[in-house]
Amino acid sequence: MEGKIIIKDVLPEENSYRFTIENINVCYANAIRRVLLSEIDICVIKTENEEVNQCFIETNTTRFHNEILKQRLSCIPIHVKDMELLPGNYVLEVDVTNETDTIMYVTTEQFRIKNKATGKYITNEETRKIFPPNAISQYYIDFCRLRPKISDTIPGEKIKLTAEFSKGNAKENSMYNAVYKCSYMNTRDKMAEMNEWKRLEKELRDKYQSITEEEITFEKRNFELLDAQRFFHPHSFDFVIQSIGIYDNVELILKACIVLQNKFIDMVQNLVEGNIPIHISETSMENCYDIVLENEDYTVGKILEYNLYERFYMKDKVLSFCGFKKFHPHNTESIIRIAFSKPNEMDQIKYAIKEACIDSQTKISEIYHLFESRNTGEKIPLPMK
Repeated sequence: MEGKIIIKDVLPEENSYRFTIENINVCYANAIRRVLLSEIDICVIKTENEEVNQCFIETNTTRFHNEILKQRLSCIPIHVKDMELLPGNYVLEVDVTNETDTIMYVTTEQFRIKNKATGKYITNEETRKIFPPNAISQYYIDFCRLRPKISDTIPGEKIKLTAEFSKGNAKENSMYNAVYKCSYMNTRDKMAEMNEWKRLEKELRDKYQSITEEEITFEKRNFELLDAQRFFHPHSFDFVIQSIGIYDNVELILKACIVLQNKFIDMVQNLVEGNIPIHISETSMENCYDIVLENEDYTVGKILEYNLYERFYMKDKVLSFCGFKKFHPHNTESIIRIAFSKPNEMDQIKYAIKEACIDSQTKISEIYHLFESRNTGEKIPLPMK
């Protein structure tokens, strides 16, 4: 694809972030979206099962049983950017008893964080930064409800627990998501839409002499609903991103680029060390091989497919076929299948994959640096090749 990548029409709204990215294949746009939705690491409290459980409930007399409370705790976002700060060093404590005569709601305002080494609690101001209130209502996130005491013999409800911190992402569990919203669409070609509507309008007026303006308006609305979206600028995409608040929106894009960059750096390293399985493909194509991608799917696979196609199929004419395949969504493996025009050696296969990875890193680096200048938060370095 010719031309440099362009970022334009940047529109930072109150919470979301909109921009248009041009001169980029859809595989890169989709990879960024997939990483933002599932592979941005955040600080979490894991409670899915006993094997990974980090929440230990000492007393619970609420209407909720322990597993519901654990799940609710995991859903609460922890506003910490440094993944090494809390895990192993601090512990979360909740110890609240309803001693009033009305229902009490336990919120993140009652959460306390203790330093494991010193046994001291961090200040309320620091805790509020980690579990902030809603920006508009200034209300904290509800955790559970405590009913009041009924008599001297039936005390008010109580919740007491401790929880450890760790690192996780939405690929492990959708509770650990970093974005509210992340989507993209083709950039619509308004001029082409207008020309097509003029053609359709003329066709309608010629075909139905008695058609009214009201009917024309209805047909135009019908056209704009779906058919107008068939006209778009190639290799141009309109993005909208909204963070849950841990990172700002530009930081998220930079982190997504870093995750992608690391994937291809690791792949090149594994390729050099011979850790990537390469098998002769069981197909009717000659000189055909399957490169097995372990624990990777469309995010990496479609980018490799595109770069192999552009470089070695269209340009160098070395390949007679290249394609990506994931046989089932539950499979942890996927494959890149390539067929060479002539008999080849194993080194040629590794060279083609390595060059596709390097081309991928170049594009990702270009996207990263376009957004780096717009980042007003913490500086996030891009890993080297």
